[in-house]
Amino acid sequence: MAPRQANSGNTSEVRSPRRRLLLKGVAAALALPAAGSLAIRVVYPKNDGGADQASAEVEVSDWIWIQPSGHTIVGVSQCEFGQGIYTGLPQVLADEMDADWENISVRFVTGRDAYRNDAGEEPLQQYTGASMSMTFFYERMRLAGAQARDVLLRAGAKRMGVRSSQCITRAGRVIHPATGRSLGYGEVVGDAAKLRISPRPRMKVPSEQTLIGKNLRRVDTAAKVDGSAIFGMDIEVPGMLVGAVRMAPSVTGSIVRIRNEAEVRKRPGVSAIVTTSLWPVATPNTIIVVAESYWIAKQAADALEIDFDAGVAGHVFTEQITRQFLAALDSPSAPVARRLGDPESILARKSRPSVITADYQSPYVTHATMEPVVATAHVRDGEIELWGPFQGQDFLRGEVSRAFGIPADKVIVNTVYLGGSFGRKYLPDFALHAATASKAVGRPVKVIRSREDDTRHSYYRPGAAGRFRAVLDEAGMPAAMHARISGQSLYGVIKQEKMAAVGGWDETMVESIYDLIYRVPNLLVDAVDVKQPIPLSFLRSVGSTSSVFFLESFVSELASAAHMDDYQYRRKLLADQPLAVRVLDAAARAAQWDRPPANGVFRGMAFNVYTGRGEGFQTFVALVMELELTAGKVRLRRAVCGIDAGRPVNPGLIRANVEGGIGFALTNTFKSQLTFEQGAVQQSSFHDYPLLQLAEMPRVEVVILDSDRPPQGCGEVVLGPTAPAVASAMFQATGRRFRSMPLPQAV
Repeated sequence: MAPRQANSGNTSEVRSPRRRLLLKGVAAALALPAAGSLAIRVVYPKNDGGADQASAEVEVSDWIWIQPSGHTIVGVSQCEFGQGIYTGLPQVLADEMDADWENISVRFVTGRDAYRNDAGEEPLQQYTGASMSMTFFYERMRLAGAQARDVLLRAGAKRMGVRSSQCITRAGRVIHPATGRSLGYGEVVGDAAKLRISPRPRMKVPSEQTLIGKNLRRVDTAAKVDGSAIFGMDIEVPGMLVGAVRMAPSVTGSIVRIRNEAEVRKRPGVSAIVTTSLWPVATPNTIIVVAESYWIAKQAADALEIDFDAGVAGHVFTEQITRQFLAALDSPSAPVARRLGDPESILARKSRPSVITADYQSPYVTHATMEPVVATAHVRDGEIELWGPFQGQDFLRGEVSRAFGIPADKVIVNTVYLGGSFGRKYLPDFALHAATASKAVGRPVKVIRSREDDTRHSYYRPGAAGRFRAVLDEAGMPAAMHARISGQSLYGVIKQEKMAAVGGWDETMVESIYDLIYRVPNLLVDAVDVKQPIPLSFLRSVGSTSSVFFLESFVSELASAAHMDDYQYRRKLLADQPLAVRVLDAAARAAQWDRPPANGVFRGMAFNVYTGRGEGFQTFVALVMELELTAGKVRLRRAVCGIDAGRPVNPGLIRANVEGGIGFALTNTFKSQLTFEQGAVQQSSFHDYPLLQLAEMPRVEVVILDSDRPPQGCGEVVLGPTAPAVASAMFQATGRRFRSMPLPQAV
């Protein structure tokens, strides 16, 4: 028996004070027009078995439901992070289906095999990640649309008593051109649902497509503006209590004892104090105070007097981690990720002045999502229902099933807008906390993690160090290069078997280096895993934010040594890579690279080919950053990005992903850094872990190249080149190399 779909069946009102305020104030003030946009309908199942308007819907396939009015509901199995997938995938399906774009709504769907994928070399499951939603579901959605169009066409033709070959479809109707008669999809869907779905219906050729390639407005914008969009914090269910957490300060800490538990339990409004652990650690390290409101729970949690043991991380300090990373660069040997030719002997034969060497560093960072992790759970007899911003539906079902000893199909997962994730909300820890609290009190419980808790008790992207050494030939091109990366390995924490299978190196540490696209005839790439007890997980762009910063900064240093600029040097290195050169040229033209910049303006360029995990896709990106120094402070003026992400389904979505990605990357470039003392993260909120401010954001120009390749990923691809492009521009401005992130904003 498949798990119940999270948003089928009856609907219930989901409100929060935030939503009520927005609905009352913002919607009245703005009165946004609805033309050209879709109405997102988020529905949640009741448990009373009643019927609603959904009973009038006719299911055409796993992806499509049509109401008698002709209104079409398109299922989307990929979470809406803010990347626009609620627009892009329905756009593909609606095009093939010839649906009426003005008469469509979108529903998140879950619990069926059709919604699962193995993107990023992960086990087959329903999840969203690795920038592969469009790559993996483009053809799937096209096929679903074509299959629906086929059965609707046949049903309509039969109803009119003509051959299906004599009919066409357009804007949600089956039309018989010879007589002018037509029937709406809603009129014939009952008959269509009884027909056999063709496994190979006729698919449209590009010249027939009317929606793919168009810059349609995002369907989720209106709901997010008027307050009707539902996020994790908005969930309210009848009889719900609220929980707040206290966790051991150290990342490996545990609870020794609570000195005043009985006293705090007696506080008005406090229902329970629950001791549990932070997944996947078994040692109790978390306390959940459950109360009638969040503030009662939070104040009670803060009042607890707790003795903690720091565990093995008690001796971990940032300075120590840095020393270990740098020491690993001097290791006599390391697991080899790639070797071409004989770089060691070439580098060994050259004297020190001939060998160009540079060391780089990057810090630990966290996701810092706009909405901290939050989940609501109701543990009932034989089943558990969850509401929240969940990135991996099947993984969550599996972990809850194991933790509570119930079948996975008895775990009901309701997914809402994610409020930012960047990989964080794939992990189940916050949902497990909510379920543990609900089981303890026998009622639904929403567990809210504060910004401070979310920052200090997360799963991080590791810091790293890199050393690059190269010898140039007579033309100034690298004849030999050795790149070594050291740091705590992500795969060493979460994918040990995969890492061991390839000889002990982690591909996330050397992304874009071990699979180097530049022409370097003699190349050695190796990596050292420096073990640390710090929890890690995937974070947007994974290792490439560090590895591409190291690589592209070094390429710019080689260009300077060869007395060439960033653009021309990369163009020579990529001479046999036409797709890469095309992107470089497009960015250079748009930035007017052939003209000197204005007085006081300095620019740098970086490039990357982002290869999706498991070679799922390849997206080519070239980025030019322009800046000026004002009273010694860096002021970013303009970012020009050329991108080939395959065939653009919706250029506006690509542009938004690039713009947002640059903003995200600039936060990493200038501001993001976690430090540890006695195993505890020292940062807590945006005052000491700040985000890029709007006034600091440069003007962004995006050049989207046409392509006959299928759609490729674009959610993470611009993060890697941003920091090295900035660092190169800063070198042009100051004559100094900046080799450690975060870069200084005052020089």
